Amino acid sequence: MPPLLNKVKFFSNQFQCLLFSSCLVVFFEMRARRHAAAISANLLKLIPTMATLISGKKVAAKTLKKSDVVTILPGECLPADGIIVKGRTTINESMLTGESVAVQRTENDTVFAGTINVDGNISVRVMHDRKDSLISNIVRLQDHALYSKPQIALIADTVARYFVAAILVIALSTWLYWYIYRPQDALWITLAVLVATCPCALSLATPTAITCSTSSLGRLGLLVRRGHVLETLCKVNHVILDKTGTLTEGNVQLVTTKVFGQHSTADILMYAAELERYANHPIAKMFIPYQAKTALFDKVENVIGHGLSGTINQQQWRIGKYEFVSHNQSTHPPATNNQHLNDYSIWLSCNKRIIAAFKIEDPIRKDSKQLVNALKQQGMKVTMLTGDCSVNAQRVAQQLDIDHLQANMTPISKLNYLQKIPSTDISLMIGDGVNDAPVLAGAHLSIALSGGTDIAKSSADIVLLGDRLLPIIAARQLALRTRNIIHENLVWALGYNLIILPLAIIGLVAPYIAVIGMSTSSIIVVSNSLRLLK
Repeated sequence: MPPLLNKVKFFSNQFQCLLFSSCLVVFFEMRARRHAAAISANLLKLIPTMATLISGKKVAAKTLKKSDVVTILPGECLPADGIIVKGRTTINESMLTGESVAVQRTENDTVFAGTINVDGNISVRVMHDRKDSLISNIVRLQDHALYSKPQIALIADTVARYFVAAILVIALSTWLYWYIYRPQDALWITLAVLVATCPCALSLATPTAITCSTSSLGRLGLLVRRGHVLETLCKVNHVILDKTGTLTEGNVQLVTTKVFGQHSTADILMYAAELERYANHPIAKMFIPYQAKTALFDKVENVIGHGLSGTINQQQWRIGKYEFVSHNQSTHPPATNNQHLNDYSIWLSCNKRIIAAFKIEDPIRKDSKQLVNALKQQGMKVTMLTGDCSVNAQRVAQQLDIDHLQANMTPISKLNYLQKIPSTDISLMIGDGVNDAPVLAGAHLSIALSGGTDIAKSSADIVLLGDRLLPIIAARQLALRTRNIIHENLVWALGYNLIILPLAIIGLVAPYIAVIGMSTSSIIVVSNSLRLLK
């Protein structure tokens, strides 16, 4: 009877040790996941609980509906996404973009829930319900990304599955051997084999690192929408960049209006603005101040990548590229010489006759040059794809030192270019417009700017919040670091099992030592992954 009690006490102690160690591993893993998820989840707490309507009435922020107008005083957080209808201020958007410097916002500018009104009294018209706000979308997409598994995680899960099957066979063989030669030790040696080789560390090697790195990307202002982002970002060797709104600010300014004919400049601008009313492009925004109070054109057609065509009083008007508005006619006004073709990007025609041209400017982003230089220093090929004319595109390419340029590209020709690049090229497309959507969806990896069109953002794998491009470089560095840490975790997990398994089989590892080894291995893997949060 005493020997039996001793065995019961022995296995009870081993079980308690195993239970404690397992709880410790689970604690560290959940701490990593909770810390990573808290960054996006806490964004919702930035939205105030109450809001003040323009009438002065206090209401719950979650009850605000589209078209409500609210007043925000200095120091208050914005209760909803909307457009400023009155006032001028600076907004702290660091919780969304990671940029600590407050930005100027005035009438007709878009502002977002959770950001802080710094120093002005403003009135904001609500544009989205709370569930459709930018912060809510960020949280939803982050949650989706955390539950998506990259290829390396799927491989690790497959290896772990076969590893468990192999361990069970080995454990059974171990028990049979020791039961024949030393039956009194067969049970505890088999138990040591099972505990020591538990694949906890192997299973935790990848998902914990992915969770932590996804959280860090969120802090950089990069919203991950697909699970393969980190893995593909490490392999990218060919970066394809859009020009307008990506390398440039997208703040297109009208410099010169050239009129060919009897129309007044005011009429020309009004007709151009009325056509552009039906476009969603930085150029269209440039014409907003010249729009009429009511729409003038009937049956406006938007030919993506070329321009717009509309009819009024049985006259067909076109605005866009020179070839599009001229209908490829061989006869043109004498004034449309080569110099004009080089200087003017936007043309306007009426009944197949060119009547005006517009010279525009779009300032280059401050960090575009740094982005291109950093990409080239990392050995990547950089190509600029743009629908703009070759002269303007060449000017930007020279300023940014971009060697490969493809101008006058339509959405289809952009996609064709992407499909013709060598199979050895892993492409990263960065864009923001409707005409970039096909190539964003077709690239190995794609990034859309938050100020871009909805279709571009829905086609991309990553959405870049804010106006800065340099977080893209930081994201690649983080991806490379994540890959290294995953490899370290896998090497440690597999190496530990390869060392401990033979020792456990020959009876040199006691069960309590196996428990400590298994727990230590898992804790090391989780702790190593937590470094990605720094």
